[in-house]
Amino acid sequence: MIKEGENMILESFEEMCDNETICNYCYRTDYGEHKSCVTPSGYSSCEGMWCEESYEAYLDDNNASIKLVKYQNNVKLLNKKELIK
Repeated sequence: MIKEGENMILESFEEMCDNETICNYCYRTDYGEHKSCVTPSGYSSCEGMWCEESYEAYLDDNNASIKLVKYQNNVKLLNKKELIK
C-alpha cells in the first residue's frame, strides 16, 4: 500500500507477489516469518500456494475490493501516460 497524503493507493496482486509484500498477509507462514508451514502431512513450502487467500486478507484489512484496485491501477496508468507526453 502506498500512501500519498491522505489517499491510499492499493497494490495489485501482481505487484504484491513481485515484491513479496503479500507474505505479510499470509497467516499460514506466520505473516511472512517463514517460507513454509506445517500441514497434516508435515512441512510444506509455500511457493505461492496461499497468495490469493493472502490478497483477500489484504483487501479485507483495507476495506477494499478487487474492482477498486483495478480502478486505481487504471488511473495510475493514465497518469503515467500524461507524464510521458
